[in-house]
Amino acid sequence: MEEEGTLRQLWRGFTIQREVVAALLQFQFVARWGRKNLGFAWLFCESLVFAFPVLAVWHFVRDPYEHGLPMTAFVWSGYMPLLIFRHVTGQALHTITGAVPLLYHRRITPFDLYLGHQGLEAIGNLSAVAFSFIVFYILGLIDLPYNYNILLLGFIYTTWWSMCIGLIVTALASRSEIVHHIWLPISYLYVFFCGFMFMAAWLPFKLREIALMIDPPLQCYEMIRAGLFGNQVQTFYDLSYITFILLTLTFVGLWLIQNVRKHLEL
Repeated sequence: MEEEGTLRQLWRGFTIQREVVAALLQFQFVARWGRKNLGFAWLFCESLVFAFPVLAVWHFVRDPYEHGLPMTAFVWSGYMPLLIFRHVTGQALHTITGAVPLLYHRRITPFDLYLGHQGLEAIGNLSAVAFSFIVFYILGLIDLPYNYNILLLGFIYTTWWSMCIGLIVTALASRSEIVHHIWLPISYLYVFFCGFMFMAAWLPFKLREIALMIDPPLQCYEMIRAGLFGNQVQTFYDLSYITFILLTLTFVGLWLIQNVRKHLEL
């Protein structure tokens, strides 16, 4: 009976927090885009405003094929994950500090604010991935994926990675103003080592082994390109290793955010 009571309390707590996060998602959507103009469509159109011009420029200024791969498809598989990371982590700087009054509500926690804000960013960017793929496929610039499951898994792990880093950035930004100043240059340097412009197979053997060990987004990119190009490319990723790394980062982020209220002026 005691165990049943505990399970009932846990389920009730989960239900309450689920409702809180759902309400925060709606609040964030209305606060950012309102109910006018494109409304719900801005959820993914905002990311496409960044994506389409960049992809178009790469399509027209570079050769159709490089390293034996179609340039537009390769850039799409690199830039869309980059947008997920930049939008999720960039918005994380002000997730809590910009919504401190909401913490006066007893049932709202800093983690709820994070899920509501960054969850909306993740959903919007993943929607942009799907929509942009459809557009480029109709235009004949991208072929159907070789393996849908691996491609989807790559984007899921990219989102997970972005949410982990976003959670850590949110917690640290609530503690120190320094994070607001150093994160922007870090996020720009990210483009050079994440895997956007290269593949693991292009690296020397020793450098490749080190990169795959210390550079989690590279393995996410490898999954995406394995799913998109299949046998056209040689890819390297270890699903068990990247899962362990992301679980560790998730726990670090949860630990950092659990007592973030101490550092806020409520």
